[in-house]
Amino acid sequence: MLNKLSLSQKINILIATFTVIGIVFFATFINGQKRLEDESVSITTSLIDSTEQVKVKTMVLNMVQVINTDFKNIDVNNPDTVYQILSNRLDHIRFENDKSGYFFVYQNTKCILAPDHKPLEGKERRDAVDAAGVNFVFKMNEAAKKGGGYVGYRFNKPGKGETDKISYVVPIADTDYWLASGIYLDNVENAQINTQKHLSEIASKIATNTVIPISILIIILILFSISLKMSIIKPISRIINITDYVARGKLSNIEIKRRDEISKIATSLNNLINRLRNTSDFATEIGQGNFDSEFKEASEDDMLGKSLLTMRHSLIEARTSEEKRSEEEKIRSWTMNGHTIINDILRENQHKIEVLADTLLQKIIEYVKLNQGGIFLLNQENKSELNLIASYAYDRKKFMEKTIEVGEGLIGTCAMEQKTIFMTDIPDNYINIGSGLGDSKPRCLLIVPLIINDQFYGVIELASFNRLKEHEIAFIEKTAENIASTISIAQITINTANLLEQSKQQSEELSAQEEEMRQNMEELMATQEESQRKEHEISEILNAINKSVKTVTLDSESIILDINDLLTVALGSDNSMFIGKPFSTIVKPEDSSVDNETLWDLMLKGERITRDEHVIANDINIHVKSTYNPIMSRDKKLDKVIILVE
Repeated sequence: MLNKLSLSQKINILIATFTVIGIVFFATFINGQKRLEDESVSITTSLIDSTEQVKVKTMVLNMVQVINTDFKNIDVNNPDTVYQILSNRLDHIRFENDKSGYFFVYQNTKCILAPDHKPLEGKERRDAVDAAGVNFVFKMNEAAKKGGGYVGYRFNKPGKGETDKISYVVPIADTDYWLASGIYLDNVENAQINTQKHLSEIASKIATNTVIPISILIIILILFSISLKMSIIKPISRIINITDYVARGKLSNIEIKRRDEISKIATSLNNLINRLRNTSDFATEIGQGNFDSEFKEASEDDMLGKSLLTMRHSLIEARTSEEKRSEEEKIRSWTMNGHTIINDILRENQHKIEVLADTLLQKIIEYVKLNQGGIFLLNQENKSELNLIASYAYDRKKFMEKTIEVGEGLIGTCAMEQKTIFMTDIPDNYINIGSGLGDSKPRCLLIVPLIINDQFYGVIELASFNRLKEHEIAFIEKTAENIASTISIAQITINTANLLEQSKQQSEELSAQEEEMRQNMEELMATQEESQRKEHEISEILNAINKSVKTVTLDSESIILDINDLLTVALGSDNSMFIGKPFSTIVKPEDSSVDNETLWDLMLKGERITRDEHVIANDINIHVKSTYNPIMSRDKKLDKVIILVE
């Protein structure tokens, strides 16, 4: 029956009973009310203290997860970058009704970020103590080293002066930074005072409205008091137990079927427990990566809820950014690895164009996972024709003659316009890819011109069942440019070797003619004229080489006689800086190449050699491939050396 009455109604019944009981029981009743008030204040104070500490700890732990994610994407050794990230993330965050709550960051005992106390930023605070002599910065740093914890101290609160404060500290992963936040205890004390005042008002009302019990109703008063004790103390005890459970992290609801003030306290406590449970569940879901978990703020003033939603948004952005960065890194790694493979092939086979083309085409198709392809080079004697020099999986009937006119079909069009052609709608009967199941039309076709320095050398055609991606097309276009560069160097090298061989043959013929001139003066005169003409031709040949290829001329003692303008321009100097100096002062061979001493022994023997080396001058270091061509005299002794530099 009593459970259906309000607390005010129970007090009115108690007043009527006291009127009968008498003055003796009045004092006893007042004393009991005082104990009840003190116990209620103690319970409420414990609940407020526990809730505030749980709130601060939860906010710090959630926020440090966000900062840990931010730190993965930056250089934590750069103080400016760290400060910018922390400032953007924490400067604007405030909580508590008076906005006195905020996050702050230290690096060991050095203040990095203090939103409400900006003058402290950047200062070493190891020796900072509060008014009570507590070295609070040192204690918070030690708590962070141990994995986190609470630290109490006195600190200057804006507008309030030195005020007791309790903070929770937690380290930022893999760094010597730590994050903390706290609450000023005057906020908690204000809540406690308001609660005590409210309970005092209730007690005053009870005392004012109490009537001295009538003595003849003592038995009724005793029975009623027992019933009253059961209806108030028991639920309060249950509230105390539940509050202790909440303080220890166990969130259990309390069930009280009442309609009085105690039921309101129980309802408020249940609402708090439900809110903490929802917050805990939401934080757990976020921790497990379930960012779609539903969560609503309790009110517009729900700072914890807003912080959790902000944290979820930041984590979603961080995950999206990480996925994008990972994909870009994967593409970059794939591209760099592919260029390394292709460049190795280009270096190993640059003097054998047919072998180079076959090897390159097979490797490109294998690396990009294509199905078919061919390489066509421009006929150097007939610039209007393209010749197929390498193919992979082509239909034999398609290119039986292996020749295409410039401007003919897609390949000829690519050669004429010197632009990449990419098609996904391939004409019927243009090209088929054969397999064990028959012939099928590919899904995409890529035709790329081989161009370097606006000079056209050929075309590479590739077909695939899978549509090529943008980075794959870009990779093939860059590879085509490298192929063109290698073909250009190979053709120049071949032409140069032919010219040198021709020059050598002419030199030998000239030596034979000089021998005959000793025997016959008339023949000598004729031979001299022929020799002059030959020397002029050789000079013209060497001049042509000098204008198209970087060259260096050495005497028989390895002293530099001449160095052409193409090489001096590349080295940022003029030839006067090098003439008369030993070539070894500016040339350093690669570790894997022959050394200078061995090289010169080969020159004295008249053996031609190519090696990788570095040309160094004016702090400029150029990696080159040089071909050393010894020029021998009639008596087979070294006369000079001509170096062709690629």
